[in-house]
Amino acid sequence: MKMNHKIHPAACLTVFLTAVSLILHLMARHMSGFADAYMEIMNPVMTGTEGRLAGFLPFSLGEALIALLLLLILIRAVRLVRAGLAFLRNRKNKMENRRQSSDKDAAAGRERKGPGRLFRRICLLLSVILLLFVLNEDIYFSAASFAETYELESMEYSDQDLISVCQYLGNEINACADRVSRDDRGIMVLPEDPADKVRSSLRQLGEEYPRLRGFYPRPKRVLCSFVLSYAGFTGIYSVITCEANYNRDMPAYNIPFTIGHELAHLKGVMSEKEANFIGYLSCIRSEDPDLRYSGAVLGFIYCANELKKRDPEAWKAVHEALDEDAMRDIIWNSAFWDAYEGSVSETADRLNDTYLKTEGLEAGTASYDQVVDMIVTYTKRRE
Repeated sequence: MKMNHKIHPAACLTVFLTAVSLILHLMARHMSGFADAYMEIMNPVMTGTEGRLAGFLPFSLGEALIALLLLLILIRAVRLVRAGLAFLRNRKNKMENRRQSSDKDAAAGRERKGPGRLFRRICLLLSVILLLFVLNEDIYFSAASFAETYELESMEYSDQDLISVCQYLGNEINACADRVSRDDRGIMVLPEDPADKVRSSLRQLGEEYPRLRGFYPRPKRVLCSFVLSYAGFTGIYSVITCEANYNRDMPAYNIPFTIGHELAHLKGVMSEKEANFIGYLSCIRSEDPDLRYSGAVLGFIYCANELKKRDPEAWKAVHEALDEDAMRDIIWNSAFWDAYEGSVSETADRLNDTYLKTEGLEAGTASYDQVVDMIVTYTKRRE
């Protein structure tokens, strides 16, 4: 007897896409120079096509796709429950005439095929997401770091060097504190979306750091930003759509810095401390007071936290020198994030930490704070 087993096209495509993803991942990890060549050639292509198309939309396409997926899952779950209830009702009526029984068996057969079809679709969707993840993020982890490329590796510095940087950033904060817009409480607000200003600043940085050259898609506000707030995230890079997304609910001075950070990921800068550094540079090098204030405050917070570990008295002195409005912003920021602390943010932090370590960033989420080394090194060399 001849057995004729047909392989479903969706299954073939799933296997193919998964195999391509695995091959590219292995080539990036074990073939010297592959990740750097890929970043140089393909990054402009991916950001200039996929990122540009998503950028035409006034909303986050990545967020919309997630919402659509959740809706489809809900609809499918309701249908499966209804089909299950119908099947149970049909079982009670088995003693009806043969024709009715035959129809029910056929319907049951169709329902039995449903889970298999759904499983194939899920596997195909996951294989597409995996490929986009590899193309838009995973490969870049194996490329030369931004710090190595431009000789910005951290150098040794003294406590006095750190104090000097904190004082410099404190002076920048005080110079900009009365130039930014504020609400009735005296808290900083942004009169307009700073996305274009940050993109312009990054393009200017591209003249000094060629890796930052090229097209930057428009960053998107996340409509359901409360989800990011509960997770403790200021922003997120969508690998599926090549989009930089940011939390629209957080205190305003975080926003320009975060936009610069997330756009750095679009240029293949995967290290969190390096993305933080680029976010800092995109703001502190700008003449716009909103951006400059954002970079100075975030840079100061990172550096002052490190100074507190080394010299609590010096930390107290640099804080006391801050403008009253700036201190109000910093206190409000702490209160905002404290309100969202809990099991959700702790779980999100653990998952992010595990992911970063899996990709080769040994410090995990602690790498965000390591931007202090780059800021101090950069400032010393500029001087």
